[in-house]
Amino acid sequence: MINKRGMKIKKISLIVALFFACSSSLMALSFTYNYLGIEFKCKGYNDIATITSFNKNAAKVVIPAEVTNPKNNKTYAVSTVDLYDEGIVYKTTSVALEKGITTISDNCFQNFKDLQQIYIPSSVEVIEKKAFNSKRLPKFNMPSSISEDDLSKGLAIYPKTTEVEYDPMKDIDLTDYIDNPSQVEINTDVVVHDDKPIEAKPGTSDIDFNIPRTNEKRENTFCIIIANENYVNKDTPQVKYAAQDGKTFYDYCLKTLGLPRENIKMLTNATYLKMKDQLKWLEKIANLYGNDANFIVYYAGHGVPDEKGNCKLVPVDVSINDVENGYSLKELYNLLGKITTKSALVLVDACFSGNDRGDTWAMNEEHRGITRKLKQESIGGNVVVMTAASNTETALAYNEKAHGLFSYFLMKKLQETKGNVTYGELFDYINKEVLRKSTVAMDKTQTPSVSYSSKIASTWKQLKF
Repeated sequence: MINKRGMKIKKISLIVALFFACSSSLMALSFTYNYLGIEFKCKGYNDIATITSFNKNAAKVVIPAEVTNPKNNKTYAVSTVDLYDEGIVYKTTSVALEKGITTISDNCFQNFKDLQQIYIPSSVEVIEKKAFNSKRLPKFNMPSSISEDDLSKGLAIYPKTTEVEYDPMKDIDLTDYIDNPSQVEINTDVVVHDDKPIEAKPGTSDIDFNIPRTNEKRENTFCIIIANENYVNKDTPQVKYAAQDGKTFYDYCLKTLGLPRENIKMLTNATYLKMKDQLKWLEKIANLYGNDANFIVYYAGHGVPDEKGNCKLVPVDVSINDVENGYSLKELYNLLGKITTKSALVLVDACFSGNDRGDTWAMNEEHRGITRKLKQESIGGNVVVMTAASNTETALAYNEKAHGLFSYFLMKKLQETKGNVTYGELFDYINKEVLRKSTVAMDKTQTPSVSYSSKIASTWKQLKF
């Protein structure tokens, strides 16, 4: 005898299940992300993404642990690699998973017929069934908690989390993993053609690759990154490479300095209200952490002096000629000086000459008579400030590296030292290299400057990130 009531309940349950499945699918956003010359297809849900495919003809591939949707500029942490598709046969010979990826899905690498080696980090928590083709197993570079025998049998594996950290990327030269050198070129030398340096594309500099990774976690260090490149007002020129400066510095904070993702606030093309609101976030953190907190504030964008010589940072919704409505450095220094903090480092890749990064006068005729003598704002607390240029000099673009000149050498030093550098060593390096490059290669003079409170006059050089 058929139980009609039971059948009705089953039908309702099935409909509900299908509804939620469809709803979940609809909420997941599909997008593509380019990394090292390879286009990855991704699905993002909330703050997590899955990589579902890439160019099947790519020989060597690094699968990123972080992707950005170009449509809305939202960044996702990659949790899962799910590459199985009956219709795709990959010709890839080497695959490296970046540290942070946690799941390799079932059948993931079944259709990788030429796969010779794979690098698996200790962040992987699950390798599902039949992830690899048992007839064509690659060379595994992975934590000892993962059994190659289990992989060959197609078993699901759950590596022990007590395994010593294993980062497969630390010994990999990413220059070997560029899929299309014509699209992605790492620049290590200045290239001159007809006496003019060849401009690089953003994201292709040597500091954008081989970013060192640390196992150290700086749980009490907090950072605000403001990268203002695209200004709304037509009378305000764009700031060349500022967005890339901010993005790459974010990567160094996350990977090299070991800041937790939630400790970093990244603002690209920030309005006045957003800048003011986010900088006040530091005050809230200081109230919670007190002397245990370290702060980093990084700014790339326009700077401008007002008629009295006060230095202002220019939000993207403010004209460079509307100097009174900028965000003043005095306000920033006062904020950092009054809060309780272990240390605060301010990095400013901007100048206050009225010029843009191409050393071209950016302000209108009305402001040509603006004071050329800048005020030296007082600094209190445990604050150190490094700025890209002195007095009326211009903070230049480094076209061959697709970065600001100051920002390039800042991150170059972090790359070379793996973040283990004192503020004194960092400034000495930046000052020397920026002055040399601007004078010899650009026939300009750009002299970075450093300021600090009297409280730490004898100790600031020994401070570290």
